[in-house]
Amino acid sequence: MTELKLAGNGLLIPPQYLEEVGAEPCVRRIKGGLLIESRHRSLAREQLRDLVARLRIAAEPAPPSEDEIAALVDEVRGQRARHR
Repeated sequence: MTELKLAGNGLLIPPQYLEEVGAEPCVRRIKGGLLIESRHRSLAREQLRDLVARLRIAAEPAPPSEDEIAALVDEVRGQRARHR
C-alpha cells in the first residue's frame, strides 16, 4: 500500500485509503488533526449533534414559576421565623 506523504504544505493521501469515503469526502479540523469522512457520515454526525443538543435542552429543569418562587420564599421566611 502506498504511504502517506508530506507534499509542500499538504498531505498526500493515496486513493486506496479513501475508497470507502466516496467521491466527495468531507474534511474538517478536529482537536489534534483532521477528520475525513463520507458526506453521509458527516450529515449523520451533524444530525446526531443537533439531536443531543435538543435532548440536553429538554432535560434541563424548567425555571420555577412565580407561584413556586413565592412558595419557596414563604417557606424560607417561615423557617427563619421559627429559628429566632
